[in-house]
Amino acid sequence: MRILQANGTTVSAAHLILPTFGAVALVLNTALPYLGFSEASATCTFALALLFVIYLVVTRPLFSVSLLYSMVLALTAFVAGIGIEAGGLMIETGVQGEPNGAFSRLLLFYVLFTGCAMYGFSRYVSSGATHAPAALITLEKKSVMLGFALALAIIGAGTAAGLTEGFALLNGVNRYSVRNHSSESDSVLFNLFLNNQMFLALLLGALATSKTRAVKWFSILLIVGATALNILHGEQFMAVLHFGLTVLTPIVAILVLNGKPVLRYVVVGAVVALVVGGGSVLFAYQGQGLDANETLTSRSLLQGQVWYVVDYDAGLFTPPPAGGRPAFTRFVRSLATANAPSFDDDSSVSGLREVMLAYGVPQLMKWYIKDNISFTMGQMAVPVFWFGLVGGALFVAFTGTLYGALCALQIALAMRGGVVMLWLIVKVLTYASFGIQQGEYWSFFGVRALFYIALTLLWWIFVDSRATAQKMKQLVLT
Repeated sequence: MRILQANGTTVSAAHLILPTFGAVALVLNTALPYLGFSEASATCTFALALLFVIYLVVTRPLFSVSLLYSMVLALTAFVAGIGIEAGGLMIETGVQGEPNGAFSRLLLFYVLFTGCAMYGFSRYVSSGATHAPAALITLEKKSVMLGFALALAIIGAGTAAGLTEGFALLNGVNRYSVRNHSSESDSVLFNLFLNNQMFLALLLGALATSKTRAVKWFSILLIVGATALNILHGEQFMAVLHFGLTVLTPIVAILVLNGKPVLRYVVVGAVVALVVGGGSVLFAYQGQGLDANETLTSRSLLQGQVWYVVDYDAGLFTPPPAGGRPAFTRFVRSLATANAPSFDDDSSVSGLREVMLAYGVPQLMKWYIKDNISFTMGQMAVPVFWFGLVGGALFVAFTGTLYGALCALQIALAMRGGVVMLWLIVKVLTYASFGIQQGEYWSFFGVRALFYIALTLLWWIFVDSRATAQKMKQLVLT
């Protein structure tokens, strides 16, 4: 059934009914704790969040493949919410949870973030905007050769680091243990491999869109090899999932821009990435002699602990006593520093680390400070720590719009830019993604991220944009 709109166009009734049903379900879910159903709140919230993700994958495949990593990461917080509100003990904060509807409020924040990201995304990418049989870097032989040379160099660095210092999975040790105790030269190899994973994934995904069979299949071979190398180095669920989804992004973009069905590619690719990522977790824990079920259970609660403790102390317009304007002022001052925040800074700590000091178990925090370890999943909690629930929501809406635009620009530049442009835009989005994941907003707004944004803009204006039109014409003709 289709409905006639005032402007003369028609829209499917399902496109109106499903969002309306979702909005009503969201309101009812938020009201559950206030209606006396607090015990069911966390479970209903997870079920509703999962349905939202499925809806986005089905209706917005290009958008969802760009943000699916963040959405799956969000789902882990709602899984944690079930355990926390059932009385789980969060070991890093020493707090035992109770059913108070905290995660139903968290869902509102994620819906707001995703909606704003969708708006920012739509400003730069439209499914019918242009037709491109393949990414432009596949057009020129020198670009293809440079791309493969860089890919082989990154994979070679990871292989050399593993051969000299050992692979974490095979040695049965934590992946950080190998890296922290590696020699200076091997540490460089580790960092070269690990810090360029998303660039490698996007580069190989773009090369896999080539119409030349040899280029396409060699790219696929390198994708399989890089994934195996990640697992050998002890990279676990979310890292492997992120790599797989980043590979899919240019492939899905090409299909969408040419009006071809993509849902099966997204679903199959996501399932494969989930299975491989889940398997890597089990192998890693078993190799370290840990009980996989016990370890997963205890660590899963940590995904939601930062939100739970901050939400408990925050009001609609009032931040927790330890946060507020002074905490936000310290964060703003940190943006001018070129180095990432750490506990070794001469200046006072800010952002996520300040939340840690406010709520963490003091004895445990001594070790975390010594090893410069931070909490995880502070994306929504840190703004609420600064501004309260309403002010935090406005901050989340702003960052969501910017993040959606960056994801769209990554797709657009992956289609139209050269190898250097790919590296630059991946660098920008990697900083933004880390800020979104951890709540380390220095990575999103700091001077280092602004430097790479400026460099990306200048490279596009003075280098890639001048050759794009000619390359597009040649690609369409071929």
